[in-house]
Amino acid sequence: MGVLQNFERRLESLVEGAFAAVSKAEVQPVELASGVQREMDERAAIVAQGRTLVPNDFVVELAGSDHERLAVYSDSLGDELSKLAREYASEQGYSFVGPVKVRMDLAEDLKTGRFRIRSGVIRGTTVEANEIRQPPSDYPRASESQFRGQPRLLVTSQGRSGDPFPIENQVTLLGRSTDCDLRLVDNGVSRHHAEIRMEEGDEFFLVDLGSTNGSYVNDQKVRRAHLVDGSRLALGDTRMTFRRD
Repeated sequence: MGVLQNFERRLESLVEGAFAAVSKAEVQPVELASGVQREMDERAAIVAQGRTLVPNDFVVELAGSDHERLAVYSDSLGDELSKLAREYASEQGYSFVGPVKVRMDLAEDLKTGRFRIRSGVIRGTTVEANEIRQPPSDYPRASESQFRGQPRLLVTSQGRSGDPFPIENQVTLLGRSTDCDLRLVDNGVSRHHAEIRMEEGDEFFLVDLGSTNGSYVNDQKVRRAHLVDGSRLALGDTRMTFRRD
């Protein structure tokens, strides 16, 4: 099954057919998906060692009526479009330098049914040598998370905690690949190792993605585990603590 077909199937399940009766004059999510793929193709650049680099930060600009209609699903739709971009990159052999983000924005000069996509190459946050390293060229990070209690991860080394990584999305991807929200430079970590998901209102869970070496919470190997303030995470040789005020 193709990348677009997978996207449509996930989206239909997600919003229970909410887009089935959309007028042909209005923007439909599959059009945005095709637009993201097209943007990646048009901006693909071959860099050193035959690596093809594509944008990882996308802003979808929409007319007022389309923006209002899709705003209800903006977080979920953004997550699905990000997943589609990662799948398409894998299929085409493209590379990212940071996590894939897709967000919606209002453009007053556009008419209903029209949209445009702006994209950029934004480096991501990396955990290396037990330190969280943020590239100086990155956009400034928010000082506080949008979620109650400021959920965050602290990388721990020899019993001491380092700088915090704020959890700002409903799904936070952890792994060795450069397209992860938090990249772990650790040979014991899989490319896409685990996700931290906000579910059931405002509760957070660690979900293992079929990693080679497994994910551990409080020294127990888990496929899915509820995270509370002080939960200890171990992925490969990387140790982190989940904190929430």
